[in-house]
Amino acid sequence: MSKQEARKITIIEELLAHRLSNAQAAQLLNLSLRQVQRLKAEAAAHGALAVLHKSRGKKPANSINPVLAQTLVKTYCTSLVGYNFCHATDILAEEHSLFLSVSTVARYLKAAGIRSPKAKRRPKKHRSRESRPCEGEMAQMDASKFDWLDNGTYLHLHGAVDDATGRVLALHLEKEETFEGYCALMFQMNHDGHLPREIYTDARTVFVYNSKKKRDLTIAEELVGIPEKQTQFARALRESGILLIIAGSAQAKGKIERLWETLQDRLAKDMHRHDITTVDQANAFLKTYIPYYNRKFAVQAAKLEKLYLPSKKLADFRLTFSRQVPRQLNNGLVFSFNGQTYRFPLSVNGMKIPASPHDTLTVATSRHIGMQVIFKGISFSPELLVKQPKSSINPAASAANNCEPSSRGVARQPAANHPWRKTVCPAYPVKGDVFADYLYRRKDVIFPDY
Repeated sequence: MSKQEARKITIIEELLAHRLSNAQAAQLLNLSLRQVQRLKAEAAAHGALAVLHKSRGKKPANSINPVLAQTLVKTYCTSLVGYNFCHATDILAEEHSLFLSVSTVARYLKAAGIRSPKAKRRPKKHRSRESRPCEGEMAQMDASKFDWLDNGTYLHLHGAVDDATGRVLALHLEKEETFEGYCALMFQMNHDGHLPREIYTDARTVFVYNSKKKRDLTIAEELVGIPEKQTQFARALRESGILLIIAGSAQAKGKIERLWETLQDRLAKDMHRHDITTVDQANAFLKTYIPYYNRKFAVQAAKLEKLYLPSKKLADFRLTFSRQVPRQLNNGLVFSFNGQTYRFPLSVNGMKIPASPHDTLTVATSRHIGMQVIFKGISFSPELLVKQPKSSINPAASAANNCEPSSRGVARQPAANHPWRKTVCPAYPVKGDVFADYLYRRKDVIFPDY
């Protein structure tokens, strides 16, 4: 019997003993006068315990089978250890056909002495930012370092999430947080038709140029037209018509930060349960995991209008999101890149390339396009100019001249009768020559064989 039930019985007994009036009992029980009169009549006829609820002590109609409760606890203890109760409820329904509510799962697991590993912390105070009203207006982008494969190897998961709906737009796993990892996100969003108009991210060196020598342009430099130095990713976004916005704090891009909190708790366990051990397997699994996550966690935007940019051609988009560096043609219409010399082909698509000495070109490289040259609005593959190596000199000619071909970096020992080995000591010191005078006085020690 609970304290509330014992208090109710005591008040009714006092009412039957005429030590309390009906109005006083109604005020103490927070009931109407009619309900108190009904309880008083029930207690006078069947005793004070008759005022308690008639279903007290009976099995609830919605209670689960004790065998099912034991199966629930056993399944969690064998295959779902470490899962929070919400995640465990999803897995029990999807893979074990146990369709229970989160509260039911939590109640039976807590009764068995099992606590949820998901600790609840007091949220930090920060200034809130309103989400964008339309889907596709802005996407938050970031990467998270974690043991995603649950094997002690820390990898970086790159992700993009829509600011209006919390919808995951792309996920990609790499060994490090790199330019190529974020480019993979852009390729996924372009393929699915989910290119955002703005990208909201932190001040990583992939997005902004951080250097000790970084400085703002002066008004004179802006008037002259000197461009601000941009990273490769920022340059690609500008060419694609996407605005890059840098967040001032982690709380400002809270959706992507909460995404990492959820995925670090769920995704790593899901991939371990599906026996995923390599990065390639993980990236293939992420393509099927994104729709599952969005069905469960995405919300409706404030406005139904979608503002995604139209998809770009894959070849042009890959060329844009590549590493691009400028080069200049010399008088022979060739250029150097990574220690190699290249030249233009005779024609591209049946048309000659109008090139002149000192023209500027752009070399674009990536894992998708290889090496391409961008020149006057067209892109093509350059030709490698093979030079004759120095080691191919005719050895017969060298022998005829009584000289041996020497390789750079190999030390040569002079002959025993080489003039360099002959030390000349003057017979008498030269007047005013301090060093010669010192050698003359110390000749017996320095030159014992002289």
